[in-house]
Amino acid sequence: MYSIGIIGDIHDWHSQKIELYLKKNNCRVKKFFFKNLVAKFSNKQFSLFSDKRQNQIDGVWVRFINKGSLEEITTKLSLLHLLKEKKTYVHNSADTIEKTVDKVRTTGILEVNGISSPETIVWFNGDSGKYLTNKKNRYLLKPIFGSQGKEIILVKNIKKVEKILATGNVFYLQKFIGSPNEKLFSDIRVLVSNHKVVSAMERSSKKFLTNVSQGANFKIINIDAKLKRMCEKISRIFRLGYGGIDIKIHKKSTFVLEINSIPSWKAMQKVEKKDITEILVTDFIRKLKRKKPNV
Repeated sequence: MYSIGIIGDIHDWHSQKIELYLKKNNCRVKKFFFKNLVAKFSNKQFSLFSDKRQNQIDGVWVRFINKGSLEEITTKLSLLHLLKEKKTYVHNSADTIEKTVDKVRTTGILEVNGISSPETIVWFNGDSGKYLTNKKNRYLLKPIFGSQGKEIILVKNIKKVEKILATGNVFYLQKFIGSPNEKLFSDIRVLVSNHKVVSAMERSSKKFLTNVSQGANFKIINIDAKLKRMCEKISRIFRLGYGGIDIKIHKKSTFVLEINSIPSWKAMQKVEKKDITEILVTDFIRKLKRKKPNV
């Protein structure tokens, strides 16, 4: 029997479903909020949970991490790093979260590994990077640590970009794929687990933001073998336990927009016949068995 902790800043439908299926697999489960964790370093030991039995935890499933100060974010990630140092399996690990939560790092890793993202330009000063842009293109100004389509600005005139206050004083501009005058915008979210594609859905909206949280419509689609292989390659590169990969296909070209290492699948489950949580939990337990085969 495994002892599992589900850790997050919030616990919603996803935590409840994960807990349900873990218990069906004879696991002991405890949900923790980051705000209630207290780390203690003493006598050459590191403890994170008040109950001694909880410090013998076999695995941790990381759910939602809120925005916060630099100190708050780095401390949360440090605690996850330290759990890994204690040989506790963390799903997804702090290493993976760090690679995917930072858009600059994500885009760089993709390009270095031969996987295309939209043309992206990053700079610190209000106008120093605009000279590398194409005046004919439209760009999306995105926050480095943003999610769910929040705080994204469509820049139609690159000459005026210096008048925009970029989040955190970092300009991350990504070429807008297609035309901002289209009647319908769409992209694809692919959910992967254990380096295999679980499901894929197309998201569409009359607005240029196609996030479900922003009101986009969605439907399950079948993706071809080439796209599956690319998503599985990305999963291995980022060492995803599970994750969501956002993709835009335009004129037979494929672009990876973002990678989410703490993805939601509630919307996808509404239109998917297979039980996604059951698949994710089964894969999680497989990983635990490889880490702790004698448990």
